[in-house]
Amino acid sequence: MFEILESEGIENYDEITNFITQVKALGAKIAIDDFGTGYSNFEHILKLHVDYIKIDGSLIKNIDKNNRHKIIVETIVEFSKKIGAKTIAEFVVDEAVFNMVQKIGVDFSQGYYTGKPTKTL
Repeated sequence: MFEILESEGIENYDEITNFITQVKALGAKIAIDDFGTGYSNFEHILKLHVDYIKIDGSLIKNIDKNNRHKIIVETIVEFSKKIGAKTIAEFVVDEAVFNMVQKIGVDFSQGYYTGKPTKTL
């Protein structure tokens, strides 16, 4: 899987789209990382034909306490399902957050609750 970090630097869609087409032909998947902050927008998602949308941890870590974050995540999940992309919640820190993202319909979770990063050699 290749992760593309959304930034203001995504200007040459032809070059990026060509790369995505080539790696997908080899069986790779494409994910947009940190969606929901910075320069994120739905137009990027549509133009890049991504397979996964990684929802930024700033929207996830307090989703069980912040209804506005919950509404935004619900919207991202609904949009993702409609375009055939899977969703990944970043920064799932505890069981309450995990249960909330599952209830909303997020496909995958990552964070300390699901497993701490490990060093491999």
